[in-house]
Amino acid sequence: MSPPETTREEIDPAVIRRVAGGDAQAFAQVYDAFSGLLFSLALRMLQKPEDAEELLQEVFTKIWKDAASYDPSRGAPLAWAITMTRHKAIDRIRSVTRRLRLNDEAGADAEILPPDIPQPARAAEQAENALAVRGSLETLPAEVRETLELAYFSGLSQSQIAEKLSLPLTTVKSRIRRGMMQLRQTLQHYA
Repeated sequence: MSPPETTREEIDPAVIRRVAGGDAQAFAQVYDAFSGLLFSLALRMLQKPEDAEELLQEVFTKIWKDAASYDPSRGAPLAWAITMTRHKAIDRIRSVTRRLRLNDEAGADAEILPPDIPQPARAAEQAENALAVRGSLETLPAEVRETLELAYFSGLSQSQIAEKLSLPLTTVKSRIRRGMMQLRQTLQHYA
């Protein structure tokens, strides 16, 4: 029997302190809890799965090495990891943009990345919007948040959600509507 999965809410400063002390099990908990969200953020910013995977590896290497520098007074462990991911992604985008500019200036025929690389400011704005949505989701009641995540992040239909959660379809529809209204209200200044 496999151990129970660790949720993002279970990762607190004490777990990060254990990682700083070299506790591989605590690090595995952090990875299990954060990797999905951090990968999604990296993918949204970099737009290529292989780049997002590489960035995720860099982020978790940094978490392992720099866990001792985590300061709980500056935010929750998840916020620390998200900020680290965002900064690394922006650095990578800037690096690619700089490389493309140098190639253009030099007139080099060297192999360059495709032209669909996002502009750093646009990518940063998209990442910040994604973080705002995630933060707003965290304020919703757990059952509403779960329903929205199944609908919008897992791509399940309302009928599939009702079946998965053993709920009436009307309950699922009402949760989604209520959740979307609450998100609209909390995110109105991003529109």
